[in-house]
Amino acid sequence: MGLGTLNVWIHDKVDPCKISDETWFLTVTYCNGIQVEWCGTTYAWMEAKCGHLEIELPPGCYVVFASQFVFVPDLPPPFKWILINSHFGLVMVECDQIACVHLYNPTYRQIIRPPGDAVWALVEKQEVPREAAERLTGAVNAVLEHVPKTAQDAALEQLLEEARRKRNKDQ
Repeated sequence: MGLGTLNVWIHDKVDPCKISDETWFLTVTYCNGIQVEWCGTTYAWMEAKCGHLEIELPPGCYVVFASQFVFVPDLPPPFKWILINSHFGLVMVECDQIACVHLYNPTYRQIIRPPGDAVWALVEKQEVPREAAERLTGAVNAVLEHVPKTAQDAALEQLLEEARRKRNKDQ
């Protein structure tokens, strides 16, 4: 037949060593970010119950991610529903083969911190004013003061600090 089978496993938000038992919505895109549409099927927002979905796709290189909508009643419209995404997975689907991809769910700290870090690369390229980066970094740090730190967060932050020390030592 030539189609490949893709098994997607979405990991738990609290314990990344487990598969989620929640319902997620899975999207498959081409490497350019455009959602896959093939033979009358759109491979976007497909329901993945209990953190798993198996689908057939033509051979190719795909990017896969999962999303959940979270209702936050205290937010003003249109923000009452927020979207939480897993990390993205890159997967090769081959003819008549089974491919498997696991999607990690970042902690809230892992979601919040990157914009505060990434903006400095844009400052370096002179694409963002330094003052704007300082405001964003201040806002991110203020929020992080209230976000609980998980064991994964502590381990990642330790690795990042070791990388910074190594980088500073090598300069």
